[in-house]
This record gives sequence, structure tokens and C-alpha cells, in this order.
Amino acid sequence: MQLAKKAELCQKLREKIDLLLESESYDIELVVALNDQLGQLLVQAVDPSEDVEQHALFLQQNLDWLKVSMAKLSKEKDAVAVSMLQVQKGRRAKHSYTQHN
Repeated sequence: MQLAKKAELCQKLREKIDLLLESESYDIELVVALNDQLGQLLVQAVDPSEDVEQHALFLQQNLDWLKVSMAKLSKEKDAVAVSMLQVQKGRRAKHSYTQHN
């Protein structure tokens, strides 16, 4: 596959994933499927006549995007964990209140 075509396809997939992740409640299975497609594209060999430096730059750009995406998802995961802890504390408090009254 030509590097330019591969870069274009990867960019479109990254944009779709970013758009999904920006929505309030996104379909996790769709994000996983798009990430799988992106991963498959990234591991496909490119034409050996392609410039190695350009290919390295392409891979670095995708790695940078992945790092940013992982940081966003990690932040969301932490926020969900905090919310779940608050819900658990509320349930415990309610349970304790009903037992003592």
C-alpha cells in the first residue's frame, strides 16, 4: 500500500475516533472496532520504494495521537472511578442511616 493512501485512511479513522470520544456517551464497541481497523492499517507493509523517513514520521504521528487519546481515556476512566466511589459511599450512608433509624 502506498504511504500517502495509508496516511489518508489512518487520518480518517483517527478523526472518526476523536469525534466519537468527544460525544457525551459513545459506543465503546464502535470505538474498539475503529481502533482495530486503525491498528490493522498501521501494521500493513508499505511499498518498499517509499521513503523510510516519511514512514517513520507517519508512525510517530500516529504514536503521538495514540498517546493523547490514551491520556483522554485514562482521565475519563479516573472520573468514572471517582463517581462510582461517590455512589458507593452514598449507598453505604443510606444503608447505615436506614439501619439506625
